[in-house]
Amino acid sequence: MSASSGSAPTQARQVLVATQVVFFVCVAMCVAIAHPRDVESYGISYFGVHAPTLPIITIGYGVASAGLWRTARFLAPLDVAAIFTGGLRVIAMALPLLLLTPFNHGSFFNWAHMAIGIVIGVTQMGAATYLFIRQRGAATTVAFYFQLAGGLLSAASLPDWGFNHMLDGELIFEIGFAWCLILWTYAVTDHPLPVTPHRHANRARRMRHHPLYDDIDEG
Repeated sequence: MSASSGSAPTQARQVLVATQVVFFVCVAMCVAIAHPRDVESYGISYFGVHAPTLPIITIGYGVASAGLWRTARFLAPLDVAAIFTGGLRVIAMALPLLLLTPFNHGSFFNWAHMAIGIVIGVTQMGAATYLFIRQRGAATTVAFYFQLAGGLLSAASLPDWGFNHMLDGELIFEIGFAWCLILWTYAVTDHPLPVTPHRHANRARRMRHHPLYDDIDEG
């Protein structure tokens, strides 16, 4: 499947579907290889500190990260809020950091891992909320509440209440997020954002103060 043909939203959708499928297949393989009780307490993060599953989840995170970054690139020129495409890039950069901060290597790494996870989760929920507000409909409503339910289930698994369904909550949350992203590719139109005179002026001003132009003026 080539992402070099078709409209930008179609290309984004193709990339999303392909990379998200790889991510969930990797998670499924990790679950099949190792599913001790700790997985329900620590969620997907457990696979990043368990040697047999580390290479597989690394592939999953890497492919998902590349897919989100490329999706942002496809959608950036279109009628999509910059905060949305910027959020995709934040998630893409943060995913590998989860593997670089193993939560079982002391308090520092544990807190760093949690902080990164919170940034990713809040950004994902923000993207879904923006879609829900902008494009009200049956599909977006179901996807939004599906993702929200996963987030609440994961949050309820954090305290020491004996309610350990972190993996279930995270999977529901991530499926809901992927669903929302795919819906986004149907909601946007394949028309670049108009370049206003104000934007032209800003661009001209930046070019005028570029060192290259300073050298030309001095010459």
